[in-house]
Amino acid sequence: MIRHVLSLAVFGGIALSPVGFTGSSLCSATAGPRPALLEWVRFPPTHVEVWVFEEINRERVRRGMRPLVWDELLAEIAREHSRDMAARQFFGHITPEGRDVEARLRPRGITRYRMVAENLALTFDPISPVSTTIHQWMMSPGHKRNILGPFRYTGVGVAISARGAYYITQVFLDR
Repeated sequence: MIRHVLSLAVFGGIALSPVGFTGSSLCSATAGPRPALLEWVRFPPTHVEVWVFEEINRERVRRGMRPLVWDELLAEIAREHSRDMAARQFFGHITPEGRDVEARLRPRGITRYRMVAENLALTFDPISPVSTTIHQWMMSPGHKRNILGPFRYTGVGVAISARGAYYITQVFLDR
């Protein structure tokens, strides 16, 4: 008999997996006799990107500032950095090869601008990765300065690592 098991862990993660019970052991109904691996339900990276963008603009508007404008090229650059960090398991504004945000902008044709800044986040929070990230950024003077800075354009990129961590990059730019 196959049953769908919905489990709610103490810390709020929800997992759904088809499993079959054989005696006292748990086995996967679709993968044969090996133990079932329950997969965490994660928000898609594109949804997290939009939610971060919206929350950052709420923070700005709440303080009487104009909202930032979404820039798809900046979002692509941010996504590439998040994917790189997730794939190579590093976390930082500078890649292992020494490339910073400005070095990542130049090959994409962005060479003239007044200011550029970048916020990074790494969170394992499966329930509210956006609110956790925004809260942490707003509690950090440097990140908050970027969020409330004199920028006009932004892009957000999110990647999820094999371990389930959200890598979030936000690039701010003013031309």
